[in-house]
Amino acid sequence: METMIGTIMTVAFDYAPQGWALCNGQVLQIQNNQALYALLGTTYGGDGKTTFALPDLRGRTIVGSQAPPKPGITAVPRGKAVGVQSVTVTATGSTSGKISIANLPQTVSGTAQISGISATSTLYATTSGPGASIPPSNGAVLSGSGAGPTSAAIYYTNPTPAVALPAVPLSDDSVKTVIGGTASFGGTQIGSAAPVPLEVKSTTSTTMSVVQPSLGLTYIICTNGYYPPRD
Repeated sequence: METMIGTIMTVAFDYAPQGWALCNGQVLQIQNNQALYALLGTTYGGDGKTTFALPDLRGRTIVGSQAPPKPGITAVPRGKAVGVQSVTVTATGSTSGKISIANLPQTVSGTAQISGISATSTLYATTSGPGASIPPSNGAVLSGSGAGPTSAAIYYTNPTPAVALPAVPLSDDSVKTVIGGTASFGGTQIGSAAPVPLEVKSTTSTTMSVVQPSLGLTYIICTNGYYPPRD
């Protein structure tokens, strides 16, 4: 069966039979293929003086061109290659939240600066009990050596027994020491501050294939047949 010149078909083998050529975009001489050139012109390449080119369908599928154009459909001019095998997609986005006192650590290290320190100690004593009389200011206890006109007054610095402390202290301890002064903390203070807004932005890109599931076959074009007549 004779085929029209310019017909494209697919075959399962990898060569073009007699009267056909592979659709590999090869450049042909006009003088040797005047009928085919009259149909294709320089739509697919060539200088239009001595050469013209065949369609290059390697790694491509065929889509219908608009002849004539149809409203609402994007035009794909005859002979124009469109589409890519892969595309890079970039996704951007952001998320927001608030940081409050609950998100911060409970302890913070720093340096304490202390000044104007003073200490006051209070001794809680009692005059009750044996030998519990309060000694004089010079630390000696006055004691008698006997009775009558010949008695003598004797001082000694180590009174026995010592002044007794109360069995039940007047405070938590018989001796209470209070240390006073001012202290400042060097560093960041953590308090009940208002929540602080926080926004995080991210950008991610990836390359993905947009090629439909396909099977490789061989496109061939008829170069020797009958010329297709117009109506």
